[in-house]
Amino acid sequence: MSVETQASLKMNLLEGYQTLNELWNRGLFPSDLELHYFLHWFTLYQGNIAQAAQGLQIHRNNMQGHFQQFGLSRKTSGLRQSWQRLMEKNGGDSFETNFYRFYRRFNGETKFTPEENGHLITLWQSKFPFKTLLGHYALWAIRTGKPKDWFQTKLNYTYRHHIRLLKALLNSKVRDGFWLAPLKPTADEIYSRKPKRA
Repeated sequence: MSVETQASLKMNLLEGYQTLNELWNRGLFPSDLELHYFLHWFTLYQGNIAQAAQGLQIHRNNMQGHFQQFGLSRKTSGLRQSWQRLMEKNGGDSFETNFYRFYRRFNGETKFTPEENGHLITLWQSKFPFKTLLGHYALWAIRTGKPKDWFQTKLNYTYRHHIRLLKALLNSKVRDGFWLAPLKPTADEIYSRKPKRA
C-alpha cells in the first residue's frame, strides 16, 4: 500500500470517527447503527446474503441473525428486488444516494443526514468491524467526561467487562486497538478514573 493510499485511508477513518462522535453526542448507541451497517453490506453485494457474509468474514447464519432482529429475515428476496428496482430507476445516482433512499424505507425515523450517511458508508467499506463501534463508544464516553459507571449503566456492562473493553484499545494487535489506533488512546485516559465505591 502506497503512502498516499495509507494517508487517504487514515483520513477516511478519522472522518468516520468524527461522524460517530456526532451521533453519540446526539444520544445514539452502537445498536442504532446495526441496521444501517448490515443493510449496507446486503445492498453492496446485490442482496446476496451469503456473499455479504463472506465479504465480512462472518458466518451466513450470523448475517441472517442480524436481519432477523429487524423482522427482515423472511423478506430478503423482496428486499433484493426492491433494491434492484431502485437502482434501475435511479441508476445515474451514486450508491450512497440510492442507499440513503433505501435505508429510509426501513427506518421511519431516519437518524442520519445524507452527509453522515456517506461518511458511515465510507467507514463500513474500509471493512470496519461492527463490534468495534462499542470500543469507539467507550473511548468517546471517556473523552467527553462520562464517568465509567455511566457507560456501564447505559450498556448494562460490568466493571470488569468495561475495563477489558478499554484495555483492548491500547493493544494495536487486537481488533479494537488496531482499528482505533488513529485516535491514539492512551493509558492515562483509560486508567484515569477509578469506579465509585458505594
